[in-house]
Amino acid sequence: MLTTLLSLLPLLLLPRWALCSQEASDGPRYLHMIQVSYFRNPSQVWHRGNATLGGVLTHVLEGPGNNVSIQQLQPFQEPESWALTKNSLNRYLQEFLGLVQVVHHERGVAFPLTIRCFLGCELPPEGLKARVFFEVAVNGSSFMNFQPKTASWTAGPQAPSRVVTYALEQLNKYNRTRYELREFLQVTCVQYVQKHITGNNSKGGRRRC
Repeated sequence: MLTTLLSLLPLLLLPRWALCSQEASDGPRYLHMIQVSYFRNPSQVWHRGNATLGGVLTHVLEGPGNNVSIQQLQPFQEPESWALTKNSLNRYLQEFLGLVQVVHHERGVAFPLTIRCFLGCELPPEGLKARVFFEVAVNGSSFMNFQPKTASWTAGPQAPSRVVTYALEQLNKYNRTRYELREFLQVTCVQYVQKHITGNNSKGGRRRC
């Protein structure tokens, strides 16, 4: 269950479409995704989240752990495909709740608790490497960050704790939460931005398929 903390959320919102390379366009070129989960106690949680593509809100979610409303605000997926995405996201949120409960059971966590996951990719001017990131904060303080160069998780600047050490050990054990996550950020996320922002902002511009 611990292996699902950071591996599932990104894969839910971005289908792996076959993409075309297009000319760069003006304006922001990024995809940001955020999840904020407020735990009143180990069994009660309220989720809020969204995805923003180049400054345009594309997805939102909000609700208690057992009844989260998830909406696609831009028609990027057909109804059947979107239904599968929603089902996967609901499963992820249940796993996320389960993860927090496991960490609490193994190491002890003080409640109430707010966990914030912020991830995405940002495309720079042509020729430069995209910036990718996944940051996790707990109660407003940096908890851990993903390092794409080494495909590993590192602790935030807070004082070391049994909870942080335990979470890092688990997340750095598995390819799914290391190399597959890096591939998602550096490849899938970047291609998604290239498809939907570059294409939408430069209609009539050159396109290479």
